[in-house]
This record gives sequence, C-alpha cells and structure tokens, in this order.
Amino acid sequence: MRRIYVRGTGQEDNIGDVILRRAFFDELSRAGELHILLGDASADFLAALDLRDSDVVYRDVDDWRRSAYRSVLRRDTWWVDKPGELLLEEDIYKGQRRLLPLILAVRARGGRALRLGIGQRKPNPAVIERFRRLYRLSSMVAWRDVDSREHFGLGEVMPDWGFLPGADSGARRRHRLVVSYRGDREPLSGETITAIREFASREGLTVTVITQVARDSARSKELHAQLGGDLVDWETVDGHRAQEDRLRDIYLETAVALSDRLHVLIVAAAEGAVPVNLIAEPDTKVGRHFDAIGYHEMTVASANRGSAEILDDLVAQAARTDEAVAQVSAARARIRDVARRALAIAP
Repeated sequence: MRRIYVRGTGQEDNIGDVILRRAFFDELSRAGELHILLGDASADFLAALDLRDSDVVYRDVDDWRRSAYRSVLRRDTWWVDKPGELLLEEDIYKGQRRLLPLILAVRARGGRALRLGIGQRKPNPAVIERFRRLYRLSSMVAWRDVDSREHFGLGEVMPDWGFLPGADSGARRRHRLVVSYRGDREPLSGETITAIREFASREGLTVTVITQVARDSARSKELHAQLGGDLVDWETVDGHRAQEDRLRDIYLETAVALSDRLHVLIVAAAEGAVPVNLIAEPDTKVGRHFDAIGYHEMTVASANRGSAEILDDLVAQAARTDEAVAQVSAARARIRDVARRALAIAP
C-alpha cells in the first residue's frame, strides 16, 4: 500500500487547526496509508482529529523522516506538507530546506510532493525566492488565497480546508448573533459595541459570545460583560471535540457571525451563517481568504466611525445569507476537485 508522509502539527488551543486538519486527512486517506507528524500534540488534540486505525502518528521529526526514507526505497511513497499559514521567515525556510532530500527522493521514485491549502501570512522579499525554489519541486501547490499565488507566481488557488465540513444550509431558524474576538488585539471601540447591541436588537438576535481559540477566553468574558447575552467559553467543556460540537450547534442557530478570527468566520459560514469581519482597520488576511471563494467585501472597518454608520453596514451584510450559502457550497465542490486531481482519484 502507498504510504503518505504528511506534516500535521498545529496550534494546541485552536479548534480551527483541528477542523482543517481533520478534513485534510480525511481526503488524503483515500490515496494511501497516512504517516502523520504531530509532534507534541496532546491526546485530546489527537482524539479530535478522528484518525483511522491505519494512521501512524509520529512525535519526533527524525523518526518520521527516517521512516519516510525507508519507505521510499521499498514502496510507493508521497510527501505532503501541512495546510494553513506559512511564515516567510529564515528559520522556517531552514526547516523546510532540511526536508529537501526527502522530497527529491520521493519525486525521483515517482511519488508526489503536495502542498495543498497553504497561505503566506505576509510577503517577505528577503526569503521568498528561496521558498519559491523549494515549492517548484512540488507535484502540486494550491494556495488558500490569491495574494499568496501572485507573490509566489506558481500553483493555483483553492478554498481553505475549513470550508469543507458543515451543514451548508441557510434555511433554518437562526436567532443568534455570534461575537468572537482575538485576545491579542485592541478591544472593540465603544461605538462598535453600541452598534453591535443595536444591530442585535433591530434584528431580534441573541448575542452569543464564543471562544474558539482558548487564549481568547479573557476577551470573550470582557465582550460578554459589555454585550450581555450568552457566553460559550472554552473552560467550561472537556476538550477540543466537545467545544467544536458545541460551537457547531450554535453556528447552526446563527444568522450573523462577527469576528477577527479567520476560522471562526469560516466555520460559522460553513454552517450557514453570514460571516462579517468587523474590525477597526482593514485586515487583508480574513478578506483575502473569503475572496478565494468568491465572497467579497465582507469586512466592515469601524475606525473613526459612529455607531449609526457601523450599524448600517451590519444590516447590509446580514442580507447576504443566500450569497454566503451559495459560495460556501461552490467552495466545497472546488476543494473536492483539487483533492481529486492532487490524489488522482476518479470522481
């Protein structure tokens, strides 16, 4: 049987990292036996990935690499990079360069080297050419945003893996306004808080503050104190999968989700909610990932604006339910098409 050696490490406290990896691994498993590098991921993180009995997990990169070299000599072997954010930094480049002999060996023996669903955090002209040389050795590269594709000048664009699982329905009764914000940025302005309250009242929605990334818990509590409504924090449940299940149930009841967290908005949209990137200043990261699925202009910038102006924009965004559902459905089809072509699996 073919072996597929895949890097799968992620942020321990981030439900989004679990979601996109699980969807990614599910597709990869159709092409062979997965040998996944997961480093020091906790048992809870691993359990949330729903790995198969045939999947082999490695904690140590050297063990994983040695196993891959042995496999290349004996059977059909592929190498697959992890999906998600790419930091264009010197130490990251050096780490990827150490995998170059393995990638060359895989390609020389007729295997595939795949990078699917990746995106640069921000451009870095000092190192991009060296990264580009490495990435040109791939059998297929698919970026999760157009900007990354344009900066690298190779590969194609695909939607983020996080769009794949979900209900894809906007038809049910939705009575919640989800609010979720990063804890490492400035708090929302008073005018923004007022606009959110007025929007919830106007639309007849229950404000529901959620924590999808554990380190945002303190910010969630601050927002709940300001906005009222419901609080769904992480510390009150037992682990990643329990929190994900709770959040998906909430997203199924959500009309609009307001956040500066990319995967809060992706997962909410995947369950049929309207995603709104309500932030002080335009943040291209979130917007460009939704541009990749054809859902444009979903950012509402609040800096130096009054609550009435912000409210008008929120009302306009809330009317986009049918558009959001249609674009998410199309995104799922595109993800499956990329996977089919990358893995050479018949439709």
